[in-house]
Amino acid sequence: MQKIMFFATMFLTVVIVAAAPATICAADMAASQQKLLEDTGIPVYPEASFTTGDDSVASMLWFKSKDSPEKIMDWYEEKLSGWSVLLANGTKVLYLGPKGKEAKDLLTLPHIWARTTDETPGSKDSEITIRIPK
Repeated sequence: MQKIMFFATMFLTVVIVAAAPATICAADMAASQQKLLEDTGIPVYPEASFTTGDDSVASMLWFKSKDSPEKIMDWYEEKLSGWSVLLANGTKVLYLGPKGKEAKDLLTLPHIWARTTDETPGSKDSEITIRIPK
């Protein structure tokens, strides 16, 4: 009887987890950070893992991905088609606002960029930064 209950419980757990909406893949992200992304309409890049966040001046969220910054930013451009693009120091930045803004203007606008990290020698991971002003 205990084995049957154990397997029934495991089956229900798998069914519930599989049926849950996959809005954000990062279990470590605070509920307030998840809500902020949802309220701003910013999706999390597929299979990106949440690394950290900071709320001191603006809400800053960092994710890590194995994909290139170019691939990541192309995906965000497609998903956030109403956002504008700024090329700043060779880096594509996607921001919520009218076209023609300068880098200094982004402090007051939600924006996203991706770069290759150099924290681990030989690493090809990309870091995705999402900044949402308070």
